[in-house]
Amino acid sequence: MSQLNYGIFNDFWNDFPNHLPLLGLHIDDDEPKEWNLTKSLERLDFICDNNDEETIKNDIIKLLNDENWRPHLVAILASFKLSKKKQLGLIDIMWNRIEKGSWISPQILSVLSIIDIDFENKANEILNTGFIIKFSKMNMIEHHSSRGSESSKEASQKVIENIKSLLQDNDDEYGWKDSLIYLIQTKKFKLKAKKKP
Repeated sequence: MSQLNYGIFNDFWNDFPNHLPLLGLHIDDDEPKEWNLTKSLERLDFICDNNDEETIKNDIIKLLNDENWRPHLVAILASFKLSKKKQLGLIDIMWNRIEKGSWISPQILSVLSIIDIDFENKANEILNTGFIIKFSKMNMIEHHSSRGSESSKEASQKVIENIKSLLQDNDDEYGWKDSLIYLIQTKKFKLKAKKKP
C-alpha cells in the first residue's frame, strides 16, 4: 500500500493493515489492539465526518478505480456514509469494478444488493447472458498481490455463484452481508457521515 493516491482515505492506513478487519466484519476477542474492526470503523467515521460528501464520493471513486482489492473494501463501506443521491452516482462504478475484477467481488455484490434498487434485474441479466471478467494486463506478481491468485474464469464464476446466493436471499460464503447488517442494526457501523458544524 505504498504511494497511496486515495485523497482523504490515505489517512485510513497508518502503517497498519486497517482494511483487514473489514474482510470479515467480526469483532474477535484475540484481535490485535493496534488494529481491529472497531478501530477501522472509527477511522472511517473520522475521515467521513470531517469531509464533505462530494469529496468523500470523489475519493471513493479513486479507491474503486485502483486494481488492488484492499481499497475496494474501504470504498464500499464508505459508500454508506453518503446520502442516497450520492450513492446513486457510485452504483455504476461498483458494477464496473465487478466487470474489471476484484478479489472482494462477494462484498461488492453484497453492498450493491443493498443500495441498488435494480440489483435483481442486473444480476439476472448476468446469469442469463453470461459473464467474463476482463482483467487489465498486469505481471503475475502484481496480479497475485492486487487480485489474488484467481484466473479470469475463476473470478467470473465466483461472481456468478455469489449472485445466485444473493438472489436466493442467502449470504455470500463469508456471511459478510449478514455481518454488515448486524453492525448497522446494532449501530456499531454508523450510516452517513455527521455533518460538520
